[in-house]
Amino acid sequence: MSKKVTAFYLLLIFNVVVPEDGSVYDYNPGNFKHQIEGLDGNFIMFYAPWCRHCTEFEPIWSELAELVNTRDSKFAIAQVDCTQHANLCQEVDITGYPSLLYFHKSSFSPVEYKGTRDLPSLTLFLSEVFTIRSEKLSKSSDEVKISTGMAYLTDHNIEKFVSKGQHFIMFYAPWCRASQKLSPTWAELALQYTHNPYIQVGKVNCMDSEMTCKTFDIKQYPYLLWIVNGRIMGVASSDASLNDLNEYVDRMLLAENHDPDKFMKKKKALPVARISEETFETFLEKELVFVNFFAPWCAHCMQLNPLWTKLGEKFLNESRVLIADVDCISGLPTLILYKQKKIVNVDHGSKPLESLISLVSGHLEPGTQDQTEQPATKDEL
Repeated sequence: MSKKVTAFYLLLIFNVVVPEDGSVYDYNPGNFKHQIEGLDGNFIMFYAPWCRHCTEFEPIWSELAELVNTRDSKFAIAQVDCTQHANLCQEVDITGYPSLLYFHKSSFSPVEYKGTRDLPSLTLFLSEVFTIRSEKLSKSSDEVKISTGMAYLTDHNIEKFVSKGQHFIMFYAPWCRASQKLSPTWAELALQYTHNPYIQVGKVNCMDSEMTCKTFDIKQYPYLLWIVNGRIMGVASSDASLNDLNEYVDRMLLAENHDPDKFMKKKKALPVARISEETFETFLEKELVFVNFFAPWCAHCMQLNPLWTKLGEKFLNESRVLIADVDCISGLPTLILYKQKKIVNVDHGSKPLESLISLVSGHLEPGTQDQTEQPATKDEL
């Protein structure tokens, strides 16, 4: 290989940051400018290996990188070793370690982070600097900006954005102390669900988007709405811890077993479908649908739950059968078997597994005499 070709490859390696999911990127004089110009944002720690504060802070910085740095991310968490790249650190005017600077795309005038060095505070800072930048770039853009898992919604983009899918939205006012208190927790929640395809966490500044907050009848701050396909499906407590919010998401989230398109292909990891009002008619398209109407607090329902899962596993590869459940508020458990969208059997209370298997298998046989024949309606939900 010629010296020129060798030099070219060395220069290429020197200037390109090869992304590794979850790792802190190492910047140097060769790739620094390229990264600032190429990404929407770079949050960089300038450090020295001998610095005790840097060493103590490193696990938190790595945790932030684990959440932000992915192959598809337009943002980067990076670091520069000032003992190796003293000239670069001097150009950026680094006078102490660690120094945390955020660079907007193609801007070499950074925003310095001077807050508490913990994960919630760092993620809140990222959210704030990105929001300010987005507002300066375009006040009327209908594009939804998403940074560190958070969707920034306005009068111009919220309607189309929330019309499809599941969204957990915080409506807030910057001057509101309760909003300020919740903001770091909300930022951390958004980070946790960054790569979850079934939910988008977002926020609306009601001082900038008055029309939106009027439309959603927001009369207090912060106000947390669970929105599914444009419809308000729930209101969460604003006086909530991160654990409380996680529990609320787990309770409300319609995941893979709620998605008819994925579940009905029979290439599913979960044996029981979760039916909601919106998916009722779609799930009933199977020839035989056995539904458990249950309540989470009901002792008999809890007793039936493991048997119902085993029943789903039993008919996992039977394309004509769907085993499902519906989370109700009262009544229970009520087991309704649908055949070609008509009710053919109704039972109450827990049943032995073999009895349930026999019931389903019996109705798969040709010429089965149905006990009842009633059209299925959403009222059953």
